[in-house]
Parts: sequence; structure tokens; C-alpha cells
Amino acid sequence: MKPFHHLLKIIPFLSVLFLVTGGTSLRLAAYPLLPALYLIPVYYWIVFRPEGLPLWSLFGMGLFYDGLMGNELGVSSVLLMLSGVVGPYVRPFLISYSFPLIWAAFGVYSFIFLFLYGLFLGGGGALLVSWFYGVVLYPPFAWILSHLSLRLRSYV
Repeated sequence: MKPFHHLLKIIPFLSVLFLVTGGTSLRLAAYPLLPALYLIPVYYWIVFRPEGLPLWSLFGMGLFYDGLMGNELGVSSVLLMLSGVVGPYVRPFLISYSFPLIWAAFGVYSFIFLFLYGLFLGGGGALLVSWFYGVVLYPPFAWILSHLSLRLRSYV
């Protein structure tokens, strides 16, 4: 039974890993879904279950993403770790609000993240379209992640 509990504790990390590896080739209208797509679970877990994504896992995920996408190593790690550091300060404001406000906060968070990402790595219009896709796809992914979080809370 203990291995099952340990597996449940890494579900937040696995959800981000799943979207990074699965989303590398996903495109809509010749625009990539990444990097905004993997920001959805990062944002969700940082706001609703921050212990699920410690800084070391964000660092490792950023390195993995940069290596997979052929970017300079460390850029995504620094930005994700910055998200993990700022998250606990923003969490008390968002945890008690309605879904539209949480969704709008994701739009702001992902825009700032992608703006900084674009400053360091370039990307221009593709990043803006990726941001739009991320904002549009946030509700269904948040619904799935909330069900995962409820399952996780009931077992752990």
C-alpha cells in the first residue's frame, strides 16, 4: 500500500511531465501549444496544492523541457522556480475566489511567464498564440486537475 501512496504524491509532477512530453508535437494552425500548455498544471498545483511541486521538481522539469525543445538549458527552470517562489504569496488571494478570477489570474501569470520566456529565447507571435491557446484550454484542464486533486486528497 505504501508504494501506491508515494505514487499518488507525485501526481502533480507526472501531470506536468505528461503535458510536456505529449505536447511537444501538438500544433493548432501551425502554432505550437507549448509552452503555455504545460503552464496550466504548474499554475494549478502551485495555487491549490503547492507541496505537490517543490522547487527541485520545477527545476528538473524546466531542464527537461529546455532539453526536449532545444532551448538554452536553465531558462525554463529559472522561470518555473520563480513561479514556485511567488506562488505561496499569491495563493491566499486566489484560493477563496471564484473560477473566473482564478482563470483571469492564470491569463496574467501565463502572459508574464511567456513574456519573460520570449525576452530570453525569442518567439514573438508564436508565443502570443500559444498564450491564447493556454488561456482557452485552461478550463477543461483545470477540471481534470481538480478531479485528480480530489482523488489525491481522498487517498493521501
